[in-house]
Amino acid sequence: MRYFQKGELALFEVADLVGLGKIPLEKRNPLQIQTCGIGELILHLISKGIKDIYIGVGGTASNDGGLGIAAGLGYQFYDRDGNVLPASGQSLLNLASVSTENRYKIPEGVQIHILADVVSPLCGHQGATYTFGNQKGLHPTMFAVVDQAIQDFYEKFSPATLEIKGAGAGGGLAGGLCAFAQASIVSGIDTCLDLINFDKKVSDADLVVVGEGRLDSQSFAGKAPIGVAKRTPVGVPVIAICGSLAEDLPPLPFENIQAVFSILEKSEPLEDSLKNASLYLERTAANIGHLLNMCKI
Repeated sequence: MRYFQKGELALFEVADLVGLGKIPLEKRNPLQIQTCGIGELILHLISKGIKDIYIGVGGTASNDGGLGIAAGLGYQFYDRDGNVLPASGQSLLNLASVSTENRYKIPEGVQIHILADVVSPLCGHQGATYTFGNQKGLHPTMFAVVDQAIQDFYEKFSPATLEIKGAGAGGGLAGGLCAFAQASIVSGIDTCLDLINFDKKVSDADLVVVGEGRLDSQSFAGKAPIGVAKRTPVGVPVIAICGSLAEDLPPLPFENIQAVFSILEKSEPLEDSLKNASLYLERTAANIGHLLNMCKI
């Protein structure tokens, strides 16, 4: 799995391992996706002397409530008959006990930062399962069962995690990192913008362009395009280029965005839109460029 390293700092995206974009629509099952490799990567980075670990948890295909993270850090899970359970969301439905005998304790001096811009809690109707389960392939009839299973798990092993704002990010990965790796949640977009010195770079910009697969109500819950727009100085126009636009967007301008454009050119199956996305994006960008040139005439 890829990661960026500079000195004693490392950064990686969970989506590089279990991202939605890596799994075809027909094969998506968030209860079967395993994320224990994330915990194992954390241990690898620590063994290399890394002191600051930044983890992006957006865009994941999993909904395991953080079970996989715990497994990668040495926790083991059992059903009522004492059988070892695989580290997947499905196991939450049969989980009876947890062994901490082989768990790895994060050393003092190591800081783990979760880059997350959604504010969803771990459970409830605003939580991980209800908010993101559908797009990951979880049938709505399973929402209540899975949500309750995650609730039961954390009430028993880490009740405080249920109160953490943003713990539902990444299908509960954020919650698992907080509970089992003593991680802290920070604004993903603000941290990344700080790391690239965005404020200085944008200070003399003529235009800022942001992108989003679908601009909708979820975009306003801390997603990157809105975060970039908010950090852009007043007077620098911001436009958004998106795959599609929700019908209930507020009137423009909103959140410092002056105009929004969908790249879709016609009504077609999602698979075709994804296949043609690069072409549609190029055409839309070209049209915007022509429009900007007209304004200079």
